Amino acid sequence: MEARIFADEYALIKSIENLSLKSPGIVSIDGVDGVGKSTLACKIAEELSLPYIEIDTFVQEQQGRYIDCIDYNRLSKSIKQAIITNQVLILEGICVQQVLKKLSLNSYAKVYVKVIDNYGFWMDRIRFFPPDKSADEMIAERKAKRFSLGHVEDIIRYHYTFKPHESADYIFERRKA
Repeated sequence: MEARIFADEYALIKSIENLSLKSPGIVSIDGVDGVGKSTLACKIAEELSLPYIEIDTFVQEQQGRYIDCIDYNRLSKSIKQAIITNQVLILEGICVQQVLKKLSLNSYAKVYVKVIDNYGFWMDRIRFFPPDKSADEMIAERKAKRFSLGHVEDIIRYHYTFKPHESADYIFERRKA
């Protein structure tokens, strides 16, 4: 199935509302850091009166890669409680599909947030995961330039492995201001 693309938050919210009336489960909001995932997730949760969980709040002291620093037991309990209580949950964070896989959970609706520049280009694609390079090549390039990796390595590897920008049900294109 081809992803539906939205530039209007309210049109996306209406589409999720129509879907959420049919199925209980998780609506995941994904994208690289700084694209407005939290802002969008909050707006969806507020408009639809749904619970919202931000994965970042379950990150223990960052001592390495992001994925390894998440308190999965606490996150799992929060997700299960929200689903039992409300049927539908908005879950937001980087690498969200990988986090769900570690918890043996799935999202029934995947939203991927992109920032589009003034020329219509998705710049994070070029910056983090161009199609002509591998994850290892991108990470090696960043290391060679002495760029800080931290959670960026997780983001790069995640996008090459899970391809959330290709497997999303909905793409929200936020225009760069």
